[in-house]
Amino acid sequence: MTFLALLIKELRLRMRRERTIWLIVLYILLMGLIGWFFIGRFSNFNGSGTMTLNDIGTYLYMLLSIVQLFLIIFITPAFTATAINGEKERQTFDLLLCSRISAFSLIGGKLVAGLVNAFLLIAAAIPLFSLVFFFGGISPFQIISALLIFISTTLITGTFSLFCSTLIARPAVSTSVAYMACVLRIFMPLILFLTLYSSGNWFQMLSSVGLFQSPLFLNQPSPLLLWNPILALLNTYPVGNAMGKYILHGVRLSPWLAYVLLDLIAAALFFLLSVYMIKLATPLRLPGRKKSIVPNKTSANIS
Repeated sequence: MTFLALLIKELRLRMRRERTIWLIVLYILLMGLIGWFFIGRFSNFNGSGTMTLNDIGTYLYMLLSIVQLFLIIFITPAFTATAINGEKERQTFDLLLCSRISAFSLIGGKLVAGLVNAFLLIAAAIPLFSLVFFFGGISPFQIISALLIFISTTLITGTFSLFCSTLIARPAVSTSVAYMACVLRIFMPLILFLTLYSSGNWFQMLSSVGLFQSPLFLNQPSPLLLWNPILALLNTYPVGNAMGKYILHGVRLSPWLAYVLLDLIAAALFFLLSVYMIKLATPLRLPGRKKSIVPNKTSANIS
């Protein structure tokens, strides 16, 4: 079995399930209903409203992007957290090891097949984000930046969940660990940041100038928040354009760009670790000389 054969088999199994189709339908329906309720609530222009069309477009983009980010984070582990230990549970993992497929191709095929569903959700939501251009207030560059954040978040979440699948034998436990890590990744940096800067002066300053005018945004953000996808997404908003930049060897990087680069590096690391775990489970194949089978010559004594 080669890489393409494994990938085609996995894609056929996943795409033929009714659960995949219903997941995409419910995902788009949820995103569409949220956008519809928001537009219906804040688009009443009778001369007395204070919101402009640009404001509606900006807030609609912020709402849809935050919802999509959380949905991606909590849906992706379901596709990859049981990829390897699920094969072990079905007792088909040893058959894959005995085939011609390498550990790199095995992990790559499982990862691509698992991430296709998540990328389909991202692609299916693009028409909803195009509604933002009808109202204005958001540039195409901000939409592209948000899409890169979604893709990098999907990659790091999928590779980490796949690594949990190779490290933990039980699928239920690996899925729980993957979801727990996703929750900690979102909230733990914020908790640590607020704990370290929990002085009374800092909270007084924050309440007086506001969040987007605080040193958290105007100065270089704390390295604790570099892993946080919410901060990276906030940097793509119009209110986050004034956010400070990270300086790496004299190069100034926006928080969202630094987040994407760090996610890609971490995703490559978890991918290589998953390949290493598969190689540990692969039986060692020592090269040996082929022995030719020569029929024994028997001599009959003729008396």
